[in-house]
Amino acid sequence: MDYYKQRSGITTEAGGGLQIFNLSSLPNVAGITTKSWTGNGAIAGQLNKIHALHIDGKYVYLYGSNLFNGGAVVADLTNPWNPVYVGKYEVGAGNTAYVHDGYVRNDTLYAGHIYSGYFSIVDFTNKANPVELTNQFTPHKFTHNTWLSTNGQILFTTDEKDDTYLTSYNITDINNITELDRIQSNPSSNSGVHNTHIINVGGNDYAVTSWYKDGFTIVDAGRPQNLVQVGNYDNYTGIGGGFAGNWGVYPYLPSGTIVASNIDEGLWVFTPSYFRACYLEGVVTDSICGVQLNNVSVKAIAAKITDSTDIAGQYKTGTALPGTYSVTFSKPGYISKTYTGMVLTRGNVTIINVQLKPINTLAVTGLTTDVATGNPISAVKVHVENSLNSYDFTSNASGTFSSCTVTGATNYTVYAGKWGYETYCASNQTINSSNNNLSYSLTKGYYDDFVLDFGWTVSSSASTGIWARKIPSGTTNMSIPANPDADDNTDCADMAFVTGNTGVTGSDDDVDNGASTLISPIFDLTSYTDPYLGYSRWFYNGGGSGTPNDSLVIILNNGSTTAIVEYVIASSVNNSSWVQKNFRISNFITPTSTMRIYVRTADASPGHIVEAGFDKFLISEGPTVVTEVNNNLPVSVYPNPFTEEINIRYELKNKLTGNAFIIITDITGRIVEKTFLVQSKGTVRLSPSVNVGVYFIKIINGDEITAPVKVIKMK
Repeated sequence: MDYYKQRSGITTEAGGGLQIFNLSSLPNVAGITTKSWTGNGAIAGQLNKIHALHIDGKYVYLYGSNLFNGGAVVADLTNPWNPVYVGKYEVGAGNTAYVHDGYVRNDTLYAGHIYSGYFSIVDFTNKANPVELTNQFTPHKFTHNTWLSTNGQILFTTDEKDDTYLTSYNITDINNITELDRIQSNPSSNSGVHNTHIINVGGNDYAVTSWYKDGFTIVDAGRPQNLVQVGNYDNYTGIGGGFAGNWGVYPYLPSGTIVASNIDEGLWVFTPSYFRACYLEGVVTDSICGVQLNNVSVKAIAAKITDSTDIAGQYKTGTALPGTYSVTFSKPGYISKTYTGMVLTRGNVTIINVQLKPINTLAVTGLTTDVATGNPISAVKVHVENSLNSYDFTSNASGTFSSCTVTGATNYTVYAGKWGYETYCASNQTINSSNNNLSYSLTKGYYDDFVLDFGWTVSSSASTGIWARKIPSGTTNMSIPANPDADDNTDCADMAFVTGNTGVTGSDDDVDNGASTLISPIFDLTSYTDPYLGYSRWFYNGGGSGTPNDSLVIILNNGSTTAIVEYVIASSVNNSSWVQKNFRISNFITPTSTMRIYVRTADASPGHIVEAGFDKFLISEGPTVVTEVNNNLPVSVYPNPFTEEINIRYELKNKLTGNAFIIITDITGRIVEKTFLVQSKGTVRLSPSVNVGVYFIKIINGDEITAPVKVIKMK
């Protein structure tokens, strides 16, 4: 790559330090000389592998080296043939400091900490004593590269993972960095982004970006809050995720020529055209009550525009193609509206503010309270959804929430919860003009099945397979389940935390080259007499060469002490399945007001396939019922959902024992009703004294235990 004063510098992770080429003899190739710089002074002879470099003034910044945990190494290039080591940027031990790539301008480093998932801004005025000013996580927490806008106000980043984004940030106030926009090369292609570079042409910034299997793109970055792709060339025949195709792109040659490297096919050379985007922006509101509408579809087919409004009702989109278009705005529950004759021109913003008329929307109010005291609860998350609509609310200081834009229906599922309370969930709920004052009472306690986001965090040094809150998507290795294809089905909804969630085979997006740790919010156990920890976990470890040697570790911390609750390895019982666990906390650690749980899994050398899952976290007063299903007895339940009565038809395989019974549990595993059986087969009609919600029915006959059947109690 370009180096300094007729010198070229080459870095490689294969070792050898910084390779310097003296190009002053060109075009006489025979006169080129070269040398290797491995450091001097405090690092004399120690510099070996280097991932990347960047020049600012007379200083070279070297990233991802073998020194200082991969932090930045800085050398003075006053004599470019003989660099002089002057300083370093090192954050801490292990991968937390590793700087994969970076951009420097005016002694300020914008460092990409790929394994930690954030960029940092570092003041390097004093090369021997740099100061980190701030840092910011990027969308996929795998920050590969950074680049600054011409005016220095906008930072652009890439996350080197499948299905990722080029993202823009306003950094004018480093104490309040805000994300402005993010864009993909080809949405739904699953392609990963690699590097972006900002070039100013005709007074306007453009982002030239490599996208692996999607080639490279040119994005108009003149309005960083509305990034619009205006050019692309796909120089790879395949599609999808993975590290193949366009490895890098370079737009800074004096001729204006762009060169792009294809991993499989070598160097490609292009003559680019840069032109401004045509912008379309506005706000969409409800025509009756004026509230902003999110998830409104914005389409102009001929202009290749497909967008949707955000939570503030705003849309910002555009096209590379000037012209006259029809633009349609639509949302379930509203009458669609089409604007014709909309003229879009390059470099200009066309504003369309839209009001949509509701078809069957209601004014809804809601209240969230404590079931024991009746007092209102603030900051409760309420999610209401059916196949066509979804609504999210957060209760205010008075415990209330409201909306004038809910579509009436009889098939809503409702989830309401807050960290420190048990989640409420109920299906087939009716919201209409006679039932639009909603009320949800929550019981104090710690329960999380991850249907709502209560703020669990992730720390990871792994390159793939990082913990994510998702609906699990299964993978297999030699027909054995690796990543789960469903969550623990004895809880609300379908969400769980899993290690990566893409691919088909077990090696797709499993944990690789490090560890990934899931961390709970703090929970207070001082009000519990005898607290128990419950959860469901999944673990798979196989493939590779030799005996699998990886683990899943469940750890409790009380603010000062750490204790391992469970250590799961490949030979543990019931791996590749959801396993429910229940432990008395005082057997491991002293309960305090500052408790956390850590769920850590890692890929140790040599590599094997590692997948893990975590679901249905629960703190209970005393033990809950945890039974391993060892017999799938024939059981049917009807009607389901039910209002008053429910019928349970069964047939036992073994002789009836003295302790055969039907149990009904709530989503936390607590028994809410128990009925003894008097015959080995038949139908039992029950009228459970339970509130509206989700429950599970099991039949236990000695060692015979049925799989749980989910039932729903309606009003």
